[in-house]
Amino acid sequence: MSHPVYALVLLIVIITGCKEPMSVERFVKGEGPYTFLVDMSDSTASYDFDLYTRVDAPLDTLRKMTALPLQVTWTSPSFHVFREDVYLPMEGRTSLFSRQVRAPYRAGVRPSEWGQWQVVVRVPDAPEGLCGMGLVVERKKN
Repeated sequence: MSHPVYALVLLIVIITGCKEPMSVERFVKGEGPYTFLVDMSDSTASYDFDLYTRVDAPLDTLRKMTALPLQVTWTSPSFHVFREDVYLPMEGRTSLFSRQVRAPYRAGVRPSEWGQWQVVVRVPDAPEGLCGMGLVVERKKN
């Protein structure tokens, strides 16, 4: 293969290999609040969001948990603030001392502004043993 053709093939491989991921996942450990930066700058996409957590507690405590109340605050790139209260269903994989939960939060989101958003999740009545909070963002091409 001649040198210019090889360089062109290499350039194509590099460009296609550097595409933005379709899904991003982040888990923040600790007591919260839990802050996530979400890149919603692709105007040709919509976004799905899942929340997840893990609670380490005795099995009898885990069995009593049905939903975890959350306060979610979205801040737009131009600093407009949107707040809502939601409940994370506490149905998930349970062992003797731990429960892992992942549930859909929002689907098909097309933001009012394109760019970097901040999502802050607060757990006002955090159960003992809450390990942290995670957010999964899936970008879907329209």
